[in-house]
Parts: sequence; structure tokens; C-alpha cells
Amino acid sequence: MEKKKVPLEKDVDIEFEYKVYMVYDFLKKNKIFVFTGVLLVVLLISAFFYYKHQKEEMLNSSSLIAYNIHKAFSEKKYDEALKLIEKLKIEYPDSPFVKVGLAYYLLIKKEKDEIKPDDLNQLQVRVKSVQLNGGLTEFKGYLYYKNKEYGKTLGTIKNIDQRFYNYVSTLTLKGFTLKKMGRDSEALEVFKQVEELSPYEYFKLIAKENL
Repeated sequence: MEKKKVPLEKDVDIEFEYKVYMVYDFLKKNKIFVFTGVLLVVLLISAFFYYKHQKEEMLNSSSLIAYNIHKAFSEKKYDEALKLIEKLKIEYPDSPFVKVGLAYYLLIKKEKDEIKPDDLNQLQVRVKSVQLNGGLTEFKGYLYYKNKEYGKTLGTIKNIDQRFYNYVSTLTLKGFTLKKMGRDSEALEVFKQVEELSPYEYFKLIAKENL
């Protein structure tokens, strides 16, 4: 009796079918490991989207507080602004808007004439920009100058060089500081540098007046 032949479709891809059966056989034999792997992938994806959602929520909430700080400051409601700044620091310590809050904190202290050099530290540790930190460093030096702590002024601004946008204004502050300390010849040299390097007439005129 003649054996029946297995019917084959003309368009069947035998190699593809073989690969499918191989994958199926692998999954069947390793179903526990496969299930664990799929579960881990699902958990990782879920964790990613949860983190993204939480971060967006944190940014939205903290930005609203930052806006209310700005509004309170504009209306000169300084006590209200200070309470909001404290709330921002406590509830959203990792938010980038904390830097905004701290900047307003310094402005409020300045408006009240209560600002101290050390007040700038908590903002400086959060500011990543070298240039912005240079500006804050100069301002800290100015506060020491205002307090007649001239040695601290020079110590604070000594690392601001020509890499910084505020080099000329810092040199001007250095010149005035040396003059206050009675180091006139050194002050003279500094003011000569200011006159030579400054692209702005404002600083050139100040330098000429002190030469």
C-alpha cells in the first residue's frame, strides 16, 4: 500500500517554520526564566513611567510655589515670600526651582539690608554655572568690603580671573579695597589694568578718577 505524502504548500517557508518551532520549544523548556524576564521588563517600564510622572508632578508643584514667591516679592510681601521659600526648600528639596527661591531670599535680605556674605553659600552650592558663581563670589566680596572686612574681600575675589565675565568689575572692587587698606601703589596698578582691559566706558572713567 502506498504511503500518503504530506501535502506541502508551495509558498511555505520551511526555514522560517523551523525557527518558530525552535523558539517555541525554547520557551516551553525555559518558561520560568522567560516569565521572570518579562516580569522584570514590565516592572522596569512601570517604574520608569512612575518616576517620570512623579518628577513632572514635582516640577509643576514647585514651579507654582516659585511663581507665588515672585508675586509676593513684587508686591513687597516679604514675610509671605519667605514662608513660601521655606516651604519650597522643605517639600521639594530636589527641585531646580529651589535656586529661584534662594535667589529671592537673597533679594529680600538685600532689600531689608540684612544680607550677610555667608547667606550666599546656600545658593552657590546649588549653582552649577562657573560664571554665575563668579558673579555671586564678587557680590560676596562686595559685602565684605561694605562691612570693612577688606582682607576677606581680597581672599574671596582672588580666584576671579579673565575667564570670568565680571573680571573687570572685580578688578575695580580690588582696586578700591587696596586703596582702603592704604596699599596705594598696588591699587594704582590695578586701576591701570581696569583702564586697559575694560570694554566699557563706565569702568574706564572710574579707573581714570583713581589714577
